[in-house]
Amino acid sequence: MSVKQNEKADDLIIVDHPVETESPVEKSVREMDIMETLLSGKAIHKNLETSRGVFTAQFPSGHDRLKIDQVRALRRRGIPAESFDDQADLNNNIWSTLDIVIVDGPDWYKKAKKNNPSWSWEEGPDEELILELYNLVRSFRLDIAEKIRQSKLGRPVEKIELTTDTAPVDDGAFSGLTNGPQGGKADR
Repeated sequence: MSVKQNEKADDLIIVDHPVETESPVEKSVREMDIMETLLSGKAIHKNLETSRGVFTAQFPSGHDRLKIDQVRALRRRGIPAESFDDQADLNNNIWSTLDIVIVDGPDWYKKAKKNNPSWSWEEGPDEELILELYNLVRSFRLDIAEKIRQSKLGRPVEKIELTTDTAPVDDGAFSGLTNGPQGGKADR
């Protein structure tokens, strides 16, 4: 999948998904709400620095999460999930997640993928790296999930309520207009 890097906000990278038509007016990344960014068809990437190089992770869309679940099911080869112990299920989740959300990495990673296009994190010999990378991906996902939770997009605008003991301001330039006539007389 080819992506075009647009702009960088904090350490998140917003990229365009290949789409048939693009919006004629694009806001800068700083102006866009995280929900607006995701709903507009853009992906969010983050570079994750590990002990073995920098990897690029993509925030998983619903489609990506479905792919992760499908890969997990393929790894079980039709055996019910309950048949696996907790460690086997955790390994399956880690490998399946990394296989889908890691979209780029250091030269050794690119070489492994080039030499074997079906290469999987299941084949990764460094368990420490795999756990380190998975934990970074998990933190990234949680950070974006929190930004989504805080998003203002689609939420009603808050109303400001005045307290009932607010006293009107008299003798001001608008005192006869805002507070009614003074002393029962109307100024005309």
